[in-house]
Amino acid sequence: MNIFSLEWAPKKWLKWLKQARDYISGGYVPSFAEAVKEAEKSKSNRRARTRSEFCYFCRRMMQLSPDVTTRPLSKLGRKECQALIECAGSTPRQQDKARRILHNLFEINIRYGYCHSNPVRSLPHQHIAEAEVHPLPWEQLCRLLRTAREDKHRACMPAMGLMLWAGIRPAEVMRLEWDCIDWEERTITLRAVHSKTGGCRHITLYPVLRHWLRKSGAARSGKICPPNWNKRWADLRAAGTDIPWQQDVLRHTFASYHVKKWHDFPRLQLEMGHRSAELLRTRYLSMRGITREHARMFWTPGAL
Repeated sequence: MNIFSLEWAPKKWLKWLKQARDYISGGYVPSFAEAVKEAEKSKSNRRARTRSEFCYFCRRMMQLSPDVTTRPLSKLGRKECQALIECAGSTPRQQDKARRILHNLFEINIRYGYCHSNPVRSLPHQHIAEAEVHPLPWEQLCRLLRTAREDKHRACMPAMGLMLWAGIRPAEVMRLEWDCIDWEERTITLRAVHSKTGGCRHITLYPVLRHWLRKSGAARSGKICPPNWNKRWADLRAAGTDIPWQQDVLRHTFASYHVKKWHDFPRLQLEMGHRSAELLRTRYLSMRGITREHARMFWTPGAL
């Protein structure tokens, strides 16, 4: 039987077998659009946000450069990839994200054997100037904490406390459950499925945070964030502050007060999940206006 005739094959296998036959004979080269589909399948077990970002940038490249859709992925060179990256992002940060996603697309298809080189490897990363992020001003912090203790906002207390006294990112806290908190060992464990970077980290459950969580009166089961979290959190911020809100301001507040109190960069680096202390030194640690007395009160249970 000549397997290359495919007369023996059931219809549902034909497409796959034709691709396999063409690849074995050196004839099958997937188009950019086909390569994206294959890569999307390989990401089926990844987080929804990761899949969404990958799909968004790949589709944007095809929308803004329609000619690339049917072009073989393996035929794209360095210049074509650079043009795709530049059209997919209007800012250095977006272009850097587009570069990483295009690089990942090539790597996945290299593993499948559909192409043999990755031209994105030789393209430089975009330089991103990290802006200094300031901690929440003391008056605003006190007001936010008072507002969170009100009955209509009390359900937000646990999640807010974890961002403020454990430096957990907003997107991470949305994935956390109460069983991540070990009350006896006094640690909070972020597993790979919770963290932004996909790594695991352990954070100290400080006395001030234990006190805050107990005062919240939460049931300590299931998700940390209450139902309809995004709206509730937005309502709390609007009622508790009157300045523009920065995405990670509570995380930066945690870092700044941590250093002011303990001056321990290696410990803070581990708790925040950074690979190096450089980002802490250049972006997170603006301690202007933070006094030793404020730092003492910040870490004292019940002082705020």
